[in-house]
Amino acid sequence: MSLSRRTRYGVVLGVLATILLPTSSVQASADCIEVFGEYVERPVVGPDCDSPVGLCIAAVYRGGVKGDAHARATSIVSTSDSTATSVQLFTSDSTIAGSVAGRPGTLIVKNAGAFASAGDGSIVDLQTIVGGTGRLAGASGTLRAQGTFVFPDGGRSRYTGTVCLKS
Repeated sequence: MSLSRRTRYGVVLGVLATILLPTSSVQASADCIEVFGEYVERPVVGPDCDSPVGLCIAAVYRGGVKGDAHARATSIVSTSDSTATSVQLFTSDSTIAGSVAGRPGTLIVKNAGAFASAGDGSIVDLQTIVGGTGRLAGASGTLRAQGTFVFPDGGRSRYTGTVCLKS
């Protein structure tokens, strides 16, 4: 059975509409913004830190994401190569209270990265935005950061990424 060109065209359009329309409606409900900037951070230890591994961080973000951040490390893990490289892996939970694109609120972030505990304290950090409050409620996206962090002095990193905000 041979279908006419018009029928095949209609079937293709129907299939594409079924696949693409749900995606388009999701994209229409969130505005994604490319952001970049830097932050300065310092360690917080002692009774003000509720981290299971004893390390919290206070930071100030500037750029596309602006505000004060607080993080608590949830894990610090050595690898089989840590002795040779001084690199360890970490995870943390963070909040950034401030604004994105002029919208105030708090971003809720899960971090995962690696840092060198020797030398210049090089660090890389993937910051996954898992929600927000205020006008940042429902936010999503990721920030990728790199810089330095040396205990007990702290450090500085640059970030770039995308923040998606509900319309």
